[in-house]
Amino acid sequence: MRIVTVIITALLIFGCSSRVPLTKGLIKDYGLSINDITKLQLYVSDDILLEKHQKKIDKNIDSTDYSLKKVEDYYVNQIVFAKETPCIAGSAAPDKLSVAFEHPGDYLIFVSNLHNERAFYYYKPDRRLLHDTVFSRPSDAGYGNWKTIGDETYSDTLYSVLIKNEMPFLMVDKSSLKNFILDARKVKGVRQSELNGK
Repeated sequence: MRIVTVIITALLIFGCSSRVPLTKGLIKDYGLSINDITKLQLYVSDDILLEKHQKKIDKNIDSTDYSLKKVEDYYVNQIVFAKETPCIAGSAAPDKLSVAFEHPGDYLIFVSNLHNERAFYYYKPDRRLLHDTVFSRPSDAGYGNWKTIGDETYSDTLYSVLIKNEMPFLMVDKSSLKNFILDARKVKGVRQSELNGK
């Protein structure tokens, strides 16, 4: 009985949360203005990793044998935007959204094809590499075989951009779109028999 309760609860939780890609067609269908888009709760479809590597070299003179000792530290700074991280559009244009994941002022840019209503709003790094580069990393790093796709300036620091699979895009929870349907109704239809009085 307890397993059935857990399954029903899981279905209710996950069944209510239906996220769909944000597209121009969806914006048009719901009649959303640029201002409306900034009020939507958005989510990123896949992981984005910003990473910066720095090497720190310390040179010390050993007091016992007066030799020069060189110590190299390798510092890695990472910012992870995990799959389904909530975010908001700080500013919007028909083909470009500046999206905040933390505090306003630090944005990632998502763009869409201006002429294709079914095109998603995909992440666009500041500078895109001509060819994606796959780096093999130690398995304990947790980000083995991710693709480096470009560079991004975030919080005034330049990072390399890595993705796991395909280019991440924006999703919206359908429940947040319900706020913008103003006068929607479902027609029941009409039958010939109703018109002829039968």
